[in-house]
Amino acid sequence: MSERELALTLLQRTYYDGVDAGDMMRATSALHEEIEWSHAQVWAHHDFIAGKPTRMQGRAAIREFLDARREQLAAAGIRHRLVDLVIDQGRGAFLGEVTGPDGSTKPFMVWFEIRDGLIGRYLLRPL
Repeated sequence: MSERELALTLLQRTYYDGVDAGDMMRATSALHEEIEWSHAQVWAHHDFIAGKPTRMQGRAAIREFLDARREQLAAAGIRHRLVDLVIDQGRGAFLGEVTGPDGSTKPFMVWFEIRDGLIGRYLLRPL
């Protein structure tokens, strides 16, 4: 599998598709055990508001965080889509968008690093 295909599989097919389906075990299986994860809210809903990013360390902490928000994420009805990706030697960035139930979109950007075949660093910011 090419470096680009690995990134697409981990980020879109496993992480985002898992989050969007409410399958947080699947989503976090893309993450390295010791991941550095930082996420600033793109789509404000429920108790998720734009502002200061949430920072976490480790797959287990992120799984717990996402599990606790499963119902709110399902109710929001948003979907994540990777739009354009660049990667070189395990480090990359991509543009993505969140689509709401009404079809409107909001853009975001992610810096990521792959370590041991998993996402080892993930930093998301809205645009």
